[in-house]
Amino acid sequence: MKCQQLFSLTRMKSIKLFIFIMTLTVSPAQAQETFKNYVETLHFLNGDWNIENYKWEANTWQVIGNTVSTITIEHQGKFITEKVKYLSKYGEINMITNIGYDNRLKKFKLCAMDKEYGYMDIYYGEWINGDLVFTNLESDIPVKLEDGRKLSFRLTYSKISNQTFTHLVEGTFDKGKTWFRFSKSDYTKN
Repeated sequence: MKCQQLFSLTRMKSIKLFIFIMTLTVSPAQAQETFKNYVETLHFLNGDWNIENYKWEANTWQVIGNTVSTITIEHQGKFITEKVKYLSKYGEINMITNIGYDNRLKKFKLCAMDKEYGYMDIYYGEWINGDLVFTNLESDIPVKLEDGRKLSFRLTYSKISNQTFTHLVEGTFDKGKTWFRFSKSDYTKN
């Protein structure tokens, strides 16, 4: 009899703990609203864009050519997807980028896939002083170069408006202590 009472008491405590934890978590409706609120801040990016691409050389940005981008809203507004071609001093890079908001991490998440290298990088991001800044320092494996150095990236979306924004790519070999300019792209909406 005592075993059965102990089991019932333990089970009741477990149920009460479960109910308490459930009251602390976000309901599916609240989660949907969170996704909607955060990702909707980026919905104005939907459309076709012209891009002026730059490389950093001799301590200044130099234009290297123009490309285009198409940004669409996906999965009932929970994500935005960009199909884009960039020009860099290392050549052409064709990318597909997805941006969403991860309610578990309370951060934006970006997945960048490029055709040329076959990489799929994951970045975490947040708004910092009006810029949407992503890094893959915590979320991905650095690119190991032939000389043994490990390269990670920071992507900054700045000067964001309905008609223009700038996409800055920076690199680091020291886990984000210092950053160097990699490429810059100025977007103008068609």
